[in-house]
Amino acid sequence: MKPTLENLRQRISCLEEGQRRFSRTIPIADAVDRWLPHGGLPAGCIHEVKGSSLANAIAFASILSSQLAGEQGHILYITPGRSLYPLGLLPYGVRLDQVLHISTRRSQDLAWAVMEALRCPQVSAAIALLDGLDLTECRRLQLAAEDSGVTGFLLGHTTSTPIASPITRWQVSAVPGNLRQRFDEPSWALNLLYCRGGRPGAWTAEWRDQKLSAIPVQPAKPVECKALAG
Repeated sequence: MKPTLENLRQRISCLEEGQRRFSRTIPIADAVDRWLPHGGLPAGCIHEVKGSSLANAIAFASILSSQLAGEQGHILYITPGRSLYPLGLLPYGVRLDQVLHISTRRSQDLAWAVMEALRCPQVSAAIALLDGLDLTECRRLQLAAEDSGVTGFLLGHTTSTPIASPITRWQVSAVPGNLRQRFDEPSWALNLLYCRGGRPGAWTAEWRDQKLSAIPVQPAKPVECKALAG
């Protein structure tokens, strides 16, 4: 009887801890938020965003980071080179005075910079071009994010090696618009490939009037999600 009661206590403790860890969320779009197990994207943890082009991944991560930063927060953009075009962030509600671009020359410096950013509670969100992390490396970043409350978005191309264990894994691909579509109002095929505690999903998303809206696409792609699940 005692082992059974102890196991039950441990399970309840794990459930309560999960609720505390993911109590703060970022709204994405109504249809997406309803699908996610915590009613939005969990903050204070690590998410992976892959794009058919890097610009798509940057745009999606920037929209979410801007919401996290609010009026007084800070966003760190960390890359192995000078690849950031700041004016390209303006259509997505990002204030340039809140963005700090950090460029590194060596891969070990890049990983170190990401870790230090995630450890700093003055940072709202860290966007980094960092992929292929193993389970131990990803776990270290996750623990740093949980401890400080900083949200990390690790970006890459759809063909790059996925990290081992993010909380969510997204794929963002451009959807060709009509001839009258504005360049600053893109449409994306938004795929949730993996979600810890949740299910994969797929939406057609549109950025318009400083707001992201989404329409579910069925069915989702369980084969792709299973292959990449962390």
